[in-house]
Amino acid sequence: MHMLDFIAVGLRSRLRRLATAVAALAMLILVTSGCETAGEPERRQRSLLGTQSVITIHDSRIPSGAFDRYFERVEEIQDRMSINEERYDDTEVLRINRNAGEEAVAVSDDTYYVIEEGIRWGEITEGYFDITVAPLIRLWGIGTPNERVPDESERAETAELVNYREIELDANDSSVFLSREGMGIDVGGIAKGYAVDEIARMMADDGIESALIDFGGDLYTVGTRPDGDRWRIGIQHPSGVRRELLAVITSSDEAIVTSGPYERYFERDGERYHHLFDVTTGAPSTNELVSVTISGPEATGADALSTGAFVMGLERGLTLVQSLDDYEAIFATEDGKVYATPGLFDDVEIRADDFELIPAEEVAID
Repeated sequence: MHMLDFIAVGLRSRLRRLATAVAALAMLILVTSGCETAGEPERRQRSLLGTQSVITIHDSRIPSGAFDRYFERVEEIQDRMSINEERYDDTEVLRINRNAGEEAVAVSDDTYYVIEEGIRWGEITEGYFDITVAPLIRLWGIGTPNERVPDESERAETAELVNYREIELDANDSSVFLSREGMGIDVGGIAKGYAVDEIARMMADDGIESALIDFGGDLYTVGTRPDGDRWRIGIQHPSGVRRELLAVITSSDEAIVTSGPYERYFERDGERYHHLFDVTTGAPSTNELVSVTISGPEATGADALSTGAFVMGLERGLTLVQSLDDYEAIFATEDGKVYATPGLFDDVEIRADDFELIPAEEVAID
């Protein structure tokens, strides 16, 4: 899903991107009449993580105060990791960034884990997913009143500050240190997935067997629908038009995360500049992809992988996903093709007339 949503600088908006931008959600939950056999679902939503965060439970055994506990947990994660200085004077990640090149900062287990996972997924994606992208986000200002197209020298200079390998972790005191002044962490491309996983974990502890967690395109399907069928999850059409679907995926007990350039962008002189940065160029990624959807056992990894695979492009992204156990993907391209990996192919139903489903094996990979 891309890099910062809920914590990008200037935005107005442990194992398990606003409200007005529902049209930009990468996921649309499809609840069919078969879901109503156990009575009407209970649904709550709040504006958190820079998006409309929705929890829907199709289970008669909902513990008292469960929704409040779930959303309080999400807010706790947001309060620790946001770098939205319009809303927060101080958070753990803001503190890390403000002390870059000076001293380490002790953080909570939540923040330490998310940063540790960010580094791990940086390694897995060969740096195409990089949580030290904050300087580039500040430079471009996408989604803020300061959005602009920086010149090539600015991009190159700023890109030099982006390197997840320069994050130093100390497990003894749970501290984080950025080695150079001007560096900055932005966990928006992974923290939302972590929040989803945390709610899924809490639901499991509560014995909830049928639910959907949808945090603006980071989604988890808990169990099955009340009628025993798998959930049917709608994938947003890359046009970004509300309720226009690219495809529907059947799913159960897994995370589904989509990233695409239609989620946040601005236009200048006929060009569109989106929020998914190629850290090797210091500019938004440019390739044939219009969206990437990842399914897997947990949303934290799927969140990071969807961004990294998108920036990598079709061939390299597919190669990476297929090398990972338990993760599957669909890659949509600007020429109207949807490539699905073998473990997901039979679960995908194309809904857009301008796209066709193709097995990932047909991609020629050098």
